[in-house]
Amino acid sequence: MPENNMVIKAIEAFIFEILMTTSSNSYKEFFPYPTSRKGQSEMMLAIENAVRTGVNICAEAPNGFGKTCVTLSSVLPWVKENNGKILYCARTHRQLDRVIEELVEISKRQNVSGVSFRGRRHMCLNPFVLENSDFVAPISEVCGQLKATGRCSYYEKLKKAGEPEDLIEEVPKKVLTAPEIVEFATSKSMCPYEMAKRLAKVVDVVALSYLYVFDPWILEVFIPDLGTPLSKIVLVQDEAHNVPATALDSASDSLTIRTTRQATREASSGPFKDGTSYEFSRSLTMKLQEISSDLKDNDEKVVNPQDIVDMAIRSASLDSGERVLRHMQEHGAKIKRGLLKAGKFPRSAIHRVAEFLLNWIRCADKHDYTFIISSTTSRAGTKSISLNLVALDPTSVTSPVLSRIHNSVAISGTISPIDAYSEMLGFDSESVKATFQSPFAVANRLGLVIGGLDTSFQNRNGNTFARMVDHCLAVVNATPGNTGIFTSSYSIGRSLVDAGFEKRLKRELFIELPGMKGTDNDKMIEKFKSKGEKGGAVLLGVQGGRNSEGGDFPGSTMDSVVVVGVPYARPTPSMEALIAYYDIAFNQKGRDYAYVLPAMTRAIQAAGRPVRRLDDKGVIVMLDQRFASSYLLRFIPSWLREVLQVIPDNPSDLAHQVESFFMT
Repeated sequence: MPENNMVIKAIEAFIFEILMTTSSNSYKEFFPYPTSRKGQSEMMLAIENAVRTGVNICAEAPNGFGKTCVTLSSVLPWVKENNGKILYCARTHRQLDRVIEELVEISKRQNVSGVSFRGRRHMCLNPFVLENSDFVAPISEVCGQLKATGRCSYYEKLKKAGEPEDLIEEVPKKVLTAPEIVEFATSKSMCPYEMAKRLAKVVDVVALSYLYVFDPWILEVFIPDLGTPLSKIVLVQDEAHNVPATALDSASDSLTIRTTRQATREASSGPFKDGTSYEFSRSLTMKLQEISSDLKDNDEKVVNPQDIVDMAIRSASLDSGERVLRHMQEHGAKIKRGLLKAGKFPRSAIHRVAEFLLNWIRCADKHDYTFIISSTTSRAGTKSISLNLVALDPTSVTSPVLSRIHNSVAISGTISPIDAYSEMLGFDSESVKATFQSPFAVANRLGLVIGGLDTSFQNRNGNTFARMVDHCLAVVNATPGNTGIFTSSYSIGRSLVDAGFEKRLKRELFIELPGMKGTDNDKMIEKFKSKGEKGGAVLLGVQGGRNSEGGDFPGSTMDSVVVVGVPYARPTPSMEALIAYYDIAFNQKGRDYAYVLPAMTRAIQAAGRPVRRLDDKGVIVMLDQRFASSYLLRFIPSWLREVLQVIPDNPSDLAHQVESFFMT
């Protein structure tokens, strides 16, 4: 395609300089496999030159390309020469483990080291912390207080273990996953999390969640512990399409009415009794109930941030809101210190209310935030009211980080249009944008869009769901191995079941449930995969879920995938505010960037599950005619667009196409 030729020419021009100036080390010395796939060498050259010249690069390559290994191999030469460090960010534990797996292969050729992190909750051994931490008292805060007062035996023992250089000589190997660190630390009765932090000082690669980099509070605490100047850190953003939303989440916050009620009770009597805190918290709770009284289930509206505080102050007959909140902050801090001193968990709802509202007021005049009150109903039917501070500008989080590090490498299989994501990541105009073609043979992929079937909200009825079920069954019955069906929401998945999908299905059905524990999901997926060579099974999941984005389904573990509907977000006031802000920030592209692009990214991620290895054959069915519209085709990457064809709304025709494909 013309656009791809332009990209290739740009890459060739960009990497010319490196051919003239390559040092003794290059990606070739670090790439661990005998041969590279089509396009991998070009991608490694482009990334290596970007790193050597300190320029950010945004690279798109399809799922199954081998992006993790390619990226590590091309960044490590500069890191080893300059005593630098790779911070390799990803979203899921499985993706982080994949980084370590590839690093193990590289370590067979070169002397490289690395560790992966989990959150404290997954690495902590202290039962006091695990049993008591919650949203009012974050685990990081409690952990910090216990360490500062010498009251964590696991941390105290680690302190006696010597310097990081000594510690890494004791561990069984120099490339370790977080579970391996936990196992080793447990055997020594040491803190696994702090051990991982110490090891991070002396290794080449640290694989960790985005939050360690894009949460400002965690960043300021974590980065200094690495012992590496920011100018020598290369930040890899894997699955970079997730970064804008992650950045917005990290800069956002919420306060529930449950916490304001807890603050009221906390201040009402006993050793923590405080009249000011009691009156304000009680008044705030009542005002939140009044303001939200007209909200329906799972509804929200924009509020004036200063008015919320002022109304509570007036109702409580108190003085200045700032003084009241400062008083509550100090009183809450005193409560936490007293509890910790008494050997109890340092939790204070008063402190949480004050901290949230002080930040809420600080942001009141900022244009890159919106202020929301929302009403949500849980699956158990419990209603919750909350104030939500909603960030609107991802670059306000990413740009300060990017300006301090050596450079960043952003990679994904779904960042089309690449210019859009480059902007939202906070990359400047000098950044390199490169697209690499699929190494998989076109004949190994069949992409079908069902014409005449529109699953948008206004078209959903009994007849529509019956047709959707017919198409899903047609794909399943014509597929020799497993089939994945990823719907635009959990409710659509339930509607398919209600419309008879499970009753008519002749294969075992595995259903991804909302709120499912990671361990339960892993067990389910392991069992699902085992059915691939035994007549096949069906996984019913959701676009944007852990299985449609982080899942790896090579070979018969998923021969076909059905992407049901376009997963647009609900048109809420906060979404409208984001679109309006993006219109200003990104040259009137608000709807494209804030609304359409995230939805299409989730759909394309799901579509990429079946084809993971060079010899894989996979069918991708897009069950909604809107995917073939000129408007949405702009957001579909070339690896899928080149094999897509529109077929009639006829399940028999669909079954014939799928069956014929697998027979050839």
